[in-house]
Amino acid sequence: MMHEIDDPVLLSPSQLVSSSKLSKNLGAYLNEVRKRPIFVTREQEVEAVLLNLDDYRELLREEQKIEDLYLAVLALRRLAENAKTPERLLEMDEVLERFGITREELAEAPGDEMEN
Repeated sequence: MMHEIDDPVLLSPSQLVSSSKLSKNLGAYLNEVRKRPIFVTREQEVEAVLLNLDDYRELLREEQKIEDLYLAVLALRRLAENAKTPERLLEMDEVLERFGITREELAEAPGDEMEN
């Protein structure tokens, strides 16, 4: 379990609801979650987060982008490690195509600037 100091989640007390209160007033909280996430507590500990479907979908999209970038970076590192044996190397565009990443997306990724 994370300590409060290590926890990156910032929330206001108005976003906290006990699980029993949530179960009694679910409709009202489903309306509230359109505006912001609701943090569900049980025994005074945050146990879950209730968020709207659009926000959840956006989180899944962001997770996929991060995974795609990680795989691209991994592939590029492997290419760099094998630079001494050019006959085994793939063109950068081939690697990016395999992972479904464009040069523009790679250029927008945080980190070092991409060389052409």
